[in-house]
Amino acid sequence: MPIRITGMNSGLDTEALVSELVSAYRKKTEKYTKAQTKLSWKQDAWKSLNTKVVSFYNNISSMRYSSAYSLRSATVSDSTKAKVSASSSAVNGTYAVKIEQTAKSGYLTGAQLKSDITESSTLKDLGYSAGNGTITVASGDKVTDIAVTEDMKVSEFVNALKGAGVNANFDSSNHRIYVAAAKSGKENDFSLSGSDAAGTSALASLGLAVNSNADMTMYKAWASYAKNENGEAYITGFDADGKAITNGVYSEDKTKAEIDAILTNMTTYRTTVTNNKSQIAYAKAYQTAQNVSSKLNDTTKETTLKNLLAESKLDGKYVSQDGTIYEQQNDGTYKKKGSDEKFGVSEADLNAQGITLSNADEKLKELELEAGLAKKTTNKDGIEIVEVDSAAVSAYKTALSTVSSYEEDTANADAVDQVKNAADLDALISDLQAEYDDAEAYLEKYSLLNDANFTADSVTAKISNAANVLEDPSALPVSAGATRVDAENAVIYVNGARYEDSDNTFTINGLTIEAYATTGNDDISVSVSNNTQGMYDKIKSMLKEYNTLINEMTKLYNADVAKNMEPLTSDEKEAMTDKEVEQWETKIKDSLLRRDSTLESLKNSMTTTMLSSITINGKSYSLSSFGIKTLGVLNASENEENAFHIDGDSEDSLVSGHADKLMAALSEDPDTVMTFFKELTSKVYDKINAKMRSTTISSFNVVYNDKEMAKEYSDYTETISKWEQKLEDMEDSYYKKFSAMESALAKLQSQQSSLASMLG
Repeated sequence: MPIRITGMNSGLDTEALVSELVSAYRKKTEKYTKAQTKLSWKQDAWKSLNTKVVSFYNNISSMRYSSAYSLRSATVSDSTKAKVSASSSAVNGTYAVKIEQTAKSGYLTGAQLKSDITESSTLKDLGYSAGNGTITVASGDKVTDIAVTEDMKVSEFVNALKGAGVNANFDSSNHRIYVAAAKSGKENDFSLSGSDAAGTSALASLGLAVNSNADMTMYKAWASYAKNENGEAYITGFDADGKAITNGVYSEDKTKAEIDAILTNMTTYRTTVTNNKSQIAYAKAYQTAQNVSSKLNDTTKETTLKNLLAESKLDGKYVSQDGTIYEQQNDGTYKKKGSDEKFGVSEADLNAQGITLSNADEKLKELELEAGLAKKTTNKDGIEIVEVDSAAVSAYKTALSTVSSYEEDTANADAVDQVKNAADLDALISDLQAEYDDAEAYLEKYSLLNDANFTADSVTAKISNAANVLEDPSALPVSAGATRVDAENAVIYVNGARYEDSDNTFTINGLTIEAYATTGNDDISVSVSNNTQGMYDKIKSMLKEYNTLINEMTKLYNADVAKNMEPLTSDEKEAMTDKEVEQWETKIKDSLLRRDSTLESLKNSMTTTMLSSITINGKSYSLSSFGIKTLGVLNASENEENAFHIDGDSEDSLVSGHADKLMAALSEDPDTVMTFFKELTSKVYDKINAKMRSTTISSFNVVYNDKEMAKEYSDYTETISKWEQKLEDMEDSYYKKFSAMESALAKLQSQQSSLASMLG
């Protein structure tokens, strides 16, 4: 930039003169800048509208299927006994329901302890003097041993119970310990039993010793491991008094040796279960991934497919031949995904490098079709489309993740080689599964012993104690005042069929029944019918969203013209208030889609489709057949002539007084209503879908020419840059000339001064 000398010698306002001389160039620059600004506002207007169109499109998708309309309602004759709801799969009719028993949780109320006992009291304070002992807590499938000592505090024992999976509390007011199962039902019941004589004594001191069915079940389970040399049970049954009948051959030493062998085997089988489970999952995942690879038969295609599937969103993204993903920028350029480059390159630049881009969504469908993850089908309009198997795609993505995770662990190297080198992968999986099943069966058979902390000594002590208890259950100490309620399952009958569950909620043939109380000898009735109100509300909700969308389209299309109004320059904004600027720009923004041909096409397509007729069983129906109509230009509010109103809608004052044809039709012939709206929403869905297909001028899932606008925006950027450079060049040229003039004048003035000085 040349040195800019103002009119020091000439007295001229150089800057003002230059500004005037280049004003034509500045106006050109401002012209294109304003045009680009308007285009940006137009892009924003379309983006906002497009979001609403896509939302409507997605929301009506489910209404194309019967499941969206198969709504059911259920009523129960006695709501104090049960609550009943019905899903779409429930069969209309009346059901007889009898509640024989509600589910109960196991509950133990401990005996009242001495009045001076607190949470800080020790077991010794409770009278316990047997030294170290063990109490076994079984809660559902969880078995936990609690070590007890004379110095153990009441609070510590209660916390240990909680850690074992039961609810426990010490009531300092009543001086009792309360224990309850975490969940209801027999399978979730709990038991407290002494693993040894000291443990049994500790339970008595804590006031928790009761002779309950649940506790005796645990003792029987432990005693079952006391076998003779022929594998016969030590305890063969129980007499009338509940005492165990023994075969008299129980040997503690013999049992200890057998238990030791079992525990050793269990260590091996645990490893087998863990290793085989993960290797089987890997083998199946590897097989799934290979099936796709074999169909593609091209590593580049496979890479591209993986890259595209890894993306959460493909809108505005493109992919090159090698699988690299590019993202289209607002200015129409393409930036490599994950690149640190600040700016992307144009399509022409990419082509010059031999890089050809494909629409990411279309490329994905192409690869999915080739890989067997999609199939070609023809819609009702005769248009061939690609239908993606979402379940297969999901399975493939999961398989890729599983394979990657498993192979990253170097400890799995041998197992990976075994899978990859297998001559028959199905046979290998079958063999691994057989080993797994055998190990699982062994662990299940000896489930009580499945604890890595067990030793033969500790297990044998439990078995011995259990055997002694069962030989004479009456010898067990019982805490006076302690009560035990065993858990129970809920039992109900529906139309004579019996159902049993651990909680009070049953799901039966589309009905969800929550039992509150028993019904005695009398049944309660449940009536299931079509939920006409639910179907009505669903249709109304769809029409409400449509009306909001079509009203906005109509308003945008009919907007007032912003004649001779352009975006403001910085100087123009300075001369106006903020409110005036806002009003000015709002006026322009509101007019940008006025009489827009793309908007007109979309609006007309939707309104025409909504007014179409559909033939059902030889009879023609339209929305008006169900009392759903527009009010027309003369009666509707401004820009609402395309909105639909439901006759009899209590929330719509314009038609609330009319007969409710829709509700009447839903009550009398719901199948016809359902069929009509299925077909209608399918038509609307397909029309919008056709508008959202990717083209050379628009992206996938976009209803306007976003690509074309992006290119136009980029062209403006280039044009503005050129005119800004021209402006700068002209300014520099004029300033050079004025500088030269000022220099010449300065020299002339200097000569004149010298001459005057010489002449005196």
